[in-house]
Amino acid sequence: MQQQNQPAQNKKVLQGFLPWIILGVGLLIMVVGIIVSSTLEDNSPAPRPGPAPRIPKVNLIVHSNVGGAEVYLNDQQKALVSDTHHEATLFNLAPNTYQITVKKQGYADRTETVEITGQTISQIVEIYLRPR
Repeated sequence: MQQQNQPAQNKKVLQGFLPWIILGVGLLIMVVGIIVSSTLEDNSPAPRPGPAPRIPKVNLIVHSNVGGAEVYLNDQQKALVSDTHHEATLFNLAPNTYQITVKKQGYADRTETVEITGQTISQIVEIYLRPR
């Protein structure tokens, strides 16, 4: 009779340990998952912010029909139109909208609005004067 009770006792012991075995396996899976995920994480340092983006500068070439004329950028004299090439260059302008005025004694002043977008290295504007 003792032999018949022994398998029943073994079964009860197994049933008592079964929840603990399942819990242990679950914890083991969770710990392995945490270890694997932590080793797969990117532990490289955060990228440093680079230099500020470079704002493109543009050279504005002013063509005119009158050599020696004064070229104004937003009401400030900046250049003279060349007597030989009939042009003046305004260097390194940031993208913006500018008022370009060309003046010479004996001629009517003329003003043009020029938008510098920064899409090109240089930009040309033609401003021709009329005699008074």
